[in-house]
Amino acid sequence: MSKIVSVTRILNEDDIVEAFVRHNAVHVDHMLFLDNGSTDRTLEILRALQAEGFPLTVFQSFAISFDEIATNSWSYQVASQILGAGWVVYLDADEFIATPDSMPLAGPLAGAFAGAHNAVTAQLVNYVQTREDNADEPVLPWRQRWRQPGETGVVKLMLRANLPQVTVEAGNHGAFSNGQKLPAAPLVGVTLAHYPRRNGWQIVQKMCAGWLKAVAAGRNGMQHSRHYLSPFETIRDKPGEVFFGDYFKFELSRLQAVEEPLAYLGGPLVYWQKTDPAMKAAQIFLHFAERLALQHGRLIDEAAPARALVDSWNAKREFLF
Repeated sequence: MSKIVSVTRILNEDDIVEAFVRHNAVHVDHMLFLDNGSTDRTLEILRALQAEGFPLTVFQSFAISFDEIATNSWSYQVASQILGAGWVVYLDADEFIATPDSMPLAGPLAGAFAGAHNAVTAQLVNYVQTREDNADEPVLPWRQRWRQPGETGVVKLMLRANLPQVTVEAGNHGAFSNGQKLPAAPLVGVTLAHYPRRNGWQIVQKMCAGWLKAVAAGRNGMQHSRHYLSPFETIRDKPGEVFFGDYFKFELSRLQAVEEPLAYLGGPLVYWQKTDPAMKAAQIFLHFAERLALQHGRLIDEAAPARALVDSWNAKREFLF
């Protein structure tokens, strides 16, 4: 079977990254991470896992705003040409591969159905925060056992390596080769258990930073990140609805969700540490805001036209009343 390499952009995921690596290492041969400037213990945990023997490679980019399509396409080339992949699997740090009877992913990918395709997909299954979650359980798939009912209709890509002139769409939902859209077939029986929300503070920080990063990227960044806008506006304009409502405490009631826990394959955690979600969210967001401000300051210090433009904006005075 061809070597399977997963590629993951990661930022401040120390509450989930160890479980992510331990579980998905059963399914892939190597993990490629691009860290976007984590300020929590994410990199410390990845170093410890590498020292333990897990095959993983970590790059880092401090870009506040970035071109996601270029980043995704770069990671495809690294996985193909440097890490020797036969298949490139796109995973976010909150996504866990699920297969029939927990067989390694190599089985489904080697099947006759997949053999006829250069691109296949796995659908996301969204797991949710409920009142029944055991807050003291560090292994997220053991803590969040309930999923949203029905299908999400959202898929992630798995691509054969070394295809010509590949570009991968924002979100890793589709790809092009030589300018032509790659047809992708669903990989039967394979899904991705998705844990986008671990607590209310984490989702508030994620939505606020996500939209500010999109705004910092200009029109193109905002175009590909509209899903952050509505939550950001609610947090900004109606914070009471967020911080004092039930949604901040849990996402769905047990009656609204389906109990179907992932068959987690990674075992107990070694490097995870319990943190205060509110304090962690505040620290991460302030680190992010400082980096955003520093990059703006560096831009106007190093680019005279940028400084002149900012000075012209600052010089404007408008009569109000």
